[in-house]
Amino acid sequence: MSLTPHPIDRRQNAAQQIHRQLRDWIITGQLKTGAILSEPRLADLFGISRTPIREAMKKLEEESLLDIFPQVGSMVAPIEIDIVRDSQFIRETLEVRTIELATENVTSSNIATLRGIIERQRVLVEAKDPHGFFVADDELHDTFMRIAGRPSVWSLLTTTNAHLNRVRYLSLEDLSWLRMVFEEHCDIVEAVAAHDVDRATHSMRDHLRSVLAAVERVAIAYPEYFKQENETAKSLS
Repeated sequence: MSLTPHPIDRRQNAAQQIHRQLRDWIITGQLKTGAILSEPRLADLFGISRTPIREAMKKLEEESLLDIFPQVGSMVAPIEIDIVRDSQFIRETLEVRTIELATENVTSSNIATLRGIIERQRVLVEAKDPHGFFVADDELHDTFMRIAGRPSVWSLLTTTNAHLNRVRYLSLEDLSWLRMVFEEHCDIVEAVAAHDVDRATHSMRDHLRSVLAAVERVAIAYPEYFKQENETAKSLS
């Protein structure tokens, strides 16, 4: 297993740290669909007992990121398009409302912060760095939530958007798509800075719906990552 984990902080919950690391590896494709996860190997990799490994894997199973087969083993679950669509619906419902609040509440200091994130994203686009851009993308949306006075909403969304994020990450491998997402971010930030609620909400809605177009394209480009219809049929037989 050619993965390098972050060191475990013994002062904090080990299972939560391992869950975050494994979840990140799955979302970013470092652990691909079908990858086998072994409790003993993970315990050796993280330098820890199997108990927190087992707890972390159970949490991943609850998020539909891991398929656990008793007496057989565990493997990274495929991306399910229905889950992606549900996650997008939740995200659009919450984020369109919060961008409205952010546009009403934004201060000059907030605008400077948002434009600073945009400039960092510009550098990442020019550097063709999809991983760095993905992180900065999340930072921008988190910042909108904070400006809206709803800082816990982003944390709530992270518990439901793992399959959506897997699609988002794969989509950013297409540099033309990466540039398009960046341009959408620029438009949203400028609408917020102008206190233009209608433009901000319209731009955010269009931005969040673009992933529905991306999922079809990504599923064709990376079919090995996705749950196939025949898999569903087999599971019901």
